[in-house]
Amino acid sequence: MTAKKKQRKVIIEVKGGLGNQMFQYAAARSLALELNAELLVDRKLGFILDRRYRRSFELSSFPVVFTESTIRHSYPLYFDRLFSYVGRWLGGRHRKWNLAKYVFERDLSFIDFKTRLFKGNRLWMSGYFQDPRYFSLHKEIVLAELYPPLPSDKKYLELGKLSESFTLIALGIRLFEESSLPSAHARNGKDKTIEEFTLVLTKLLKSTPDAIILVFTTKEFDFLSTFDFPAKTIFVNSDRGFSTAVDKLWLLTKCRHHVFNNSTFYWWGATLSELNYKRNDQEIYCSDNFLNPDVTLKHWKTF
Repeated sequence: MTAKKKQRKVIIEVKGGLGNQMFQYAAARSLALELNAELLVDRKLGFILDRRYRRSFELSSFPVVFTESTIRHSYPLYFDRLFSYVGRWLGGRHRKWNLAKYVFERDLSFIDFKTRLFKGNRLWMSGYFQDPRYFSLHKEIVLAELYPPLPSDKKYLELGKLSESFTLIALGIRLFEESSLPSAHARNGKDKTIEEFTLVLTKLLKSTPDAIILVFTTKEFDFLSTFDFPAKTIFVNSDRGFSTAVDKLWLLTKCRHHVFNNSTFYWWGATLSELNYKRNDQEIYCSDNFLNPDVTLKHWKTF
């Protein structure tokens, strides 16, 4: 006997890179659980017009729970995208939607779902939802569904195995080099410097002399050769053959300590690593220049 489908549905537009997709799924999945609703994911709209970054839907590799949405269910999301383009020509105004049926995030301000009286059998969501409070009520379920699978590529497995003999420190540096204005991704346009990363690493290494630093970047940047790393270092980037985002995320979870700047991808790597280490002798340093300052977990340190 097949299970009866839930009448109520939460429908979300997924967009951006893997880290953003994970935040969107986490928020929508948690709300769907709270409302006893089926989660529908529109995996097309957010990428059709993504000509600059050329992102793609990457959540299928995870044990996530959703049904793919069709235009029949997603049409308000398409209308909102159309109205947003028209609104730019009219001075940046957005169309106002019924708050009982729509959760359209216009900035990074936290939307408290507890204050919303959701009505009807359809609820549409669009935004980035980069705030752990969105899935705090169902954190255990959400994190389990977003934990990356074991890689098939031996390169990742060999580096992950190092965690059995050494303390791995993940250094995540995101430069947003594909953006025409990289500083726009940092709060107040303030990027982190090599010196700031070095200070944190030096502090960490005082208590972990056997550590190996795994340096995560998108590619082999020239500045890395001038970086005086204070311990044995291994570079993890596409130029070294590490190009699969989901596998890199798995490798991040094998690292005990984390130091990273304003990247949602590295945020998830640090968060999911806590499932492995249970916060035991684990230090996580998150930069203070995320666009949304509320993304930082309270027990983390900032720099």
